[in-house]
Amino acid sequence: MASQDPPLDEIQWRDPQWVAGNGGLHENTILHYFAQSPFFDRTSNNSILTTQAMYNPNMMYLLGTRGAFEGRLKTMSGLEFIVAQEPAEMAPGTGTGVWVIRKQTRRKRAPEDDEIIILASYFVVGENIYMAPTVADVLGSRMLSIFTSLTNAISKVSELPNFLSLSRS
Repeated sequence: MASQDPPLDEIQWRDPQWVAGNGGLHENTILHYFAQSPFFDRTSNNSILTTQAMYNPNMMYLLGTRGAFEGRLKTMSGLEFIVAQEPAEMAPGTGTGVWVIRKQTRRKRAPEDDEIIILASYFVVGENIYMAPTVADVLGSRMLSIFTSLTNAISKVSELPNFLSLSRS
């Protein structure tokens, strides 16, 4: 029987060789690095745009800067990955090293603003990529912890002597 891959929210992914070969992780490489991971969806607008830009010299500039790439993504409808948060600067010249990437679906609704549905979030810490847990996962874990604690407390209380029955004798 073939072994199943672990769920995406239980893995950590990294590719130090890619990072070294592409000048490190920074504003203009972070989405391309994420595209190498198992979290990336090859049917996304990011993948389509990258493929088009690689084979069309007039679009090649889109691969050079994140601003140009995300700017073009915003003109498209469908599944996309965008940088939702850059590393915060803790002191001059130092950042947290934590990027937040969002998987979302964009639906164009002219003349209104685009409708955006967030599907998942990912953290890039250093060169490690993690999938953020869903609210349901966090609440489920907390509820299980509460239930376990209550069960243990009830078990301990049931072992104590019952003083009510002693006072009636």
